[in-house]
Amino acid sequence: MGDLRLYAIGLSEVRAVFGATSADADHLRDLARRAFAPQPPAPRRSGLRTLGPLFRRAPDAPVLSPTQPEPHDLDVLLAGGYVAPERTGATWRLLETLVAGLAWGSTRMALNGVALDDLDFALARGGAPASVGLRHLLDSHTGLSLIPVHGLTVGYHPYEVALAMGGAYRAAMPQIESAEQRELTGQLAGWLEGFVPWAQTAAARGRPAPDLLGFWVS
Repeated sequence: MGDLRLYAIGLSEVRAVFGATSADADHLRDLARRAFAPQPPAPRRSGLRTLGPLFRRAPDAPVLSPTQPEPHDLDVLLAGGYVAPERTGATWRLLETLVAGLAWGSTRMALNGVALDDLDFALARGGAPASVGLRHLLDSHTGLSLIPVHGLTVGYHPYEVALAMGGAYRAAMPQIESAEQRELTGQLAGWLEGFVPWAQTAAARGRPAPDLLGFWVS
């Protein structure tokens, strides 16, 4: 099952993560530290026999998961350095975590390729132009200096297009026959309508208006 995650954040702020300034880097390190803080161990249940060292590894045996961020991945990202191919997946995960921490709002939907295209088709039948479809969002490149990884698509639309999406989705809803698609469209439209107040808050805080950034795991 696919997963589409949408964030309201200025693309310039995302690009600024690569080679971040000292002040911004401190804030980003704090976001990463809190997001990836070790979880406290679950309380041991009495009456259960503890398995021995069957799955235990030596404490000094380095194991680097290709998708689990490590401190060095954060150092490289914030320095704008070269990301080794085997660390690209972990760096994308780290970048999305930082995006989530900086974003004004976010939403997610369980959508595989078929469901995503079906929703776009339903929106088009309701009068929404293809330029505001989810597939078009994912086909619009971010220009981020991080090579793609298999199974992950990242795209964006500028603030003005995000506003147009919300209006088009709201207008298309009465023509959508499927109750499930109509409900999903309403949820999307409601979330996209938040871009106006988010932009006002961003301006008051000296930040850019939010763009629409999408991470889709197909």
